[in-house]
Amino acid sequence: LKMVRWRGTLTQPFSVKLFKGIWNAHPRYATKTVMVKDNDVDGAFSVLNRLMESEGLLQIVRRTQFYQKPYMQRKQLSLQASTAIFNEDMQGKMRFLMRKNRADPFPGQITT
Repeated sequence: LKMVRWRGTLTQPFSVKLFKGIWNAHPRYATKTVMVKDNDVDGAFSVLNRLMESEGLLQIVRRTQFYQKPYMQRKQLSLQASTAIFNEDMQGKMRFLMRKNRADPFPGQITT
């Protein structure tokens, strides 16, 4: 039997290595500038928070704010991997169900 390595949409935590050279594969920092209009600092701050949240930066900061024991890191990595595999499988199923021009538009359903 050949071992199949899963390659999905899983991010790498800081202390657990998924594959070599991941830090060279992705840019580490990208500069962002948020302009403040009419002294509206709160609005600019919310825009900046939204940008950081969409990039996943706040999640990384929250996750690495406190020390995590290695067994908790492994548990979290396992949970992320299983969630990513489940989501990928569900996306495939939804794409199958949502496609058009099928011979049987409702597979498995008995129509009269």
